[in-house]
Amino acid sequence: MPRPTLILGTLSLDASAETPLYKQLYDGLRASILDGRIAPGSQLPSTRALASELQIGRNTIIAAYEQLTAEGYLAPHVGSGTRVADIPPDTLLEVDASSKRKRQAPAPSSPLLSKRGQVLAGIERNAARYHGLKALAFQHGLPAVEEFPRAIWSRLIGERAKSLRASFYDYELSAGLPELQAAIAAYVGAARGVIAAPEQVIVITGAQSALDLAARMLIDPGDRVWHEEPGYLGARGAFLGSGADIVPIPVDENGMKVEDAVATAPVPRLIYVTPSHQYPLGHTLTLPRRLALIEYARRENAWIIEDDYDSEYRYTGRPIAAMQGLDRGGSVIYMGTFAKTLFPALRIGYLIVPQTLAKSFGTALRLTGQTPATLHQAALADFITQGHFGAHVRRMRALYAERRACLIDSIERYMSDWLQPVSGEGGLQLATKLVPELNDRLVSQRGREAQVVTTPLSNYCLEKPVHSGLHMGFAAVPPGDIERAAKRLGAVISRNDASLSARNAAR
Repeated sequence: MPRPTLILGTLSLDASAETPLYKQLYDGLRASILDGRIAPGSQLPSTRALASELQIGRNTIIAAYEQLTAEGYLAPHVGSGTRVADIPPDTLLEVDASSKRKRQAPAPSSPLLSKRGQVLAGIERNAARYHGLKALAFQHGLPAVEEFPRAIWSRLIGERAKSLRASFYDYELSAGLPELQAAIAAYVGAARGVIAAPEQVIVITGAQSALDLAARMLIDPGDRVWHEEPGYLGARGAFLGSGADIVPIPVDENGMKVEDAVATAPVPRLIYVTPSHQYPLGHTLTLPRRLALIEYARRENAWIIEDDYDSEYRYTGRPIAAMQGLDRGGSVIYMGTFAKTLFPALRIGYLIVPQTLAKSFGTALRLTGQTPATLHQAALADFITQGHFGAHVRRMRALYAERRACLIDSIERYMSDWLQPVSGEGGLQLATKLVPELNDRLVSQRGREAQVVTTPLSNYCLEKPVHSGLHMGFAAVPPGDIERAAKRLGAVISRNDASLSARNAAR
């Protein structure tokens, strides 16, 4: 039976439910904070007191409090316990992942679709660079494809090939296979706190195609786009290809510097952000900045594209809930892909758009020919609903955590005089900073000559880079290869220290 609390009023937990107790407690506290039932600055019971009141383990309380603290809802105070963060209630936006309410975007003062979005041209897609099934250390963005459960996938493909209705082989599934749309909506609702009906899910051939479609549909030539600096080159290319004027917005350890952008940057048509795991530095956008960005977009009638790449792979704490679930005005377009969780050649990604855009995006998707193969969509729907996807992600999270730890240890062992990891808690790659005396492009070039592939952080900058560093992928590289490659790269830097100086490269 549910047990009501004496202190927190409406909060209740049900030990017989499928949802873990810590998640029930987290959801209840978060909802109470968001709707104002627990006011900013309110002191919460100690973990020991609340555990006694609820008659559950103290570790359950600690897990819920730690997650809420990580997301910015709670603020520990030395000597006075844990309090609700001082964020005014009217700036907190209601979010309930189980809610079935359909939200409508406010009527905009300008057309929803760009002129270029109506042209609907094709897209050139870039494939990931593999060497067979083996990646070179330290190529970024590549999963461990050899660990994918190919036998299960082959069985699902075979079963679906035999059972698909004849109508599934035509061209009419404009926005995606309904079964997959429903599976994705359920998954991101449970795992990321995204609020979406299946018809809001646009199934498309990968993340780059998703960016291209969004840019075509929402941007006219000359429109301004806020883009993180440093930031994802694929997104920048898609926006530039649609004639956008890119406005680089600096990032710090708390993600995009929203306050500075709101105060000084020109008003954008669209804002591109990677809040869960900033690309390429790996920082998490704080809750106050998320709320400020959503409110700014609502006020200025701008769109936000939330690229939630690699959100499944967080190695300390629990994943931070998506921005989309905080958005009550329909300004956020959520984007995800299965390229990194499964395998790149699958070519299936998705957009989750507001109801006001769903029909237009579905039509555009069909006309641009960016719809994935129906057979693969059907097999993926089964892969998710039968539990194989969740099991695979859990197994890979443990594997990648081991490889990430191996890379950090190898950097410390062989390159600590020149290279230090940037703080980041997830993803399939690690950002590192070089000492100021070294030029990251020269270091990367010399490393490639030794069969060690890295990407200079300066490559991700539109303006003059603030830091010199390397972006290093670890997911596709076994621990032994990680250590050997790190040792080679350290030797390269050691031998060529003087010639790799920043003075010897033209910026």
